[in-house]
Amino acid sequence: MRPDTPRDPVAGPDAGPEAPYPIRLSGPVIKGFGRGSKDLGIPTANIPADDLSEKHPDLKSGVYYGVVALDPKKFAQENGLTGETESSNEATLQPAVLSIGYNPYYKNTVRSVACLTIC
Repeated sequence: MRPDTPRDPVAGPDAGPEAPYPIRLSGPVIKGFGRGSKDLGIPTANIPADDLSEKHPDLKSGVYYGVVALDPKKFAQENGLTGETESSNEATLQPAVLSIGYNPYYKNTVRSVACLTIC
């Protein structure tokens, strides 16, 4: 049901997120199912979900708002890039939406973590 009045621009307590948030996830970007670009028209970055239940037992499947960053130094090393580049060596935070779960629309049987940046 739509609210009768505009929503507040900021949600949650003034002191910041309550436990267990914020949660930090990290890992290498891996190949996903290949549907983000094809079906959504927007590429996604996926990270392994193998140890989510172990490291974050209270993290339920769902859609989350957060921030993401790629480590430019690690990216350069893994891709054989050397020397100075035009970009900064500092990671830049980008607002993002993360989908964590099985994606019942596609009948997935494997839990996944897909990130869509909304910069």
